[in-house]
Amino acid sequence: MRPALVRRLRSSRRRLFAAGAAGLGVIAAAGLVAADQAVSEPVSFGVFPYLPTLEIGRQFGPMATALSAVLDRPVELRTKGDFAAFGTALHAARYDIALLHPFLYGEIAHVQDYRPLARLEDDLTAVVVAPAERTLRGFDDLRGDILAVPPALSAVAKLVELELRRAGLDGPDGVPLAYYRTKTACLHAVATGQATACAIPSFLLGQINGAAGVTLEAKFSTASIPGLLFVGHGRLGGRKLDRLQQTLVGWKHEPDGRRLLAVLGWSGLAPSSSDDYDLAELRLLVE
Repeated sequence: MRPALVRRLRSSRRRLFAAGAAGLGVIAAAGLVAADQAVSEPVSFGVFPYLPTLEIGRQFGPMATALSAVLDRPVELRTKGDFAAFGTALHAARYDIALLHPFLYGEIAHVQDYRPLARLEDDLTAVVVAPAERTLRGFDDLRGDILAVPPALSAVAKLVELELRRAGLDGPDGVPLAYYRTKTACLHAVATGQATACAIPSFLLGQINGAAGVTLEAKFSTASIPGLLFVGHGRLGGRKLDRLQQTLVGWKHEPDGRRLLAVLGWSGLAPSSSDDYDLAELRLLVE
């Protein structure tokens, strides 16, 4: 073999070896860094799917960031595509923190170690909205007409179903319900003439005309129950849960907190306990 060729081959081997060694050095260094830096496990924050997923991300992303600062751990915002899937995740305790409607909490309170932390100051009612020219004073005025409602497992649907049952309007000669996947779709059904009216939660009342594309107004409402609530799982520990409760309730007294609440159209949060959300008591409030 010619000397020049031998020198080139040896030089190539040295470069390959050096490159390989450098590569191993980077991987080893990365391993050492990973070992030296303790990465905190993220806290999961589940929001029940009362809004489209992208909208939940937009509205609750800043809140997840604020809670991360409180807990000194990353907070991952999560939801599900429907109420049934979200309920399944709750029953499996997949969320460390969750925002729920009252009936959802009533169903999991005795199954998982979720502690109520704070609830909306305003009680929750189902408000029936319809075009301004339509006169509706109560459910009896909707007899034979289609009433659009959110999904069957939503708080609004449950409130409407309980009221119709109490009034004897849940049968074939009563008020037929049409269930829609989102509240926006429910409002759209009225705008397009597929339904006479739509039932929405009271805290969304200020957003109806932007979502519906047609002028709608509130006609009447159901009985009220305690509002949406935040819960925390016992695995976070008592101190962290106490701190979360203090933070949530204190937001209305701080500029940054008020901005977080304003994005959602909420006036404030109040301390809450499990006594507020006994499932049998909730049903009695309506019946």
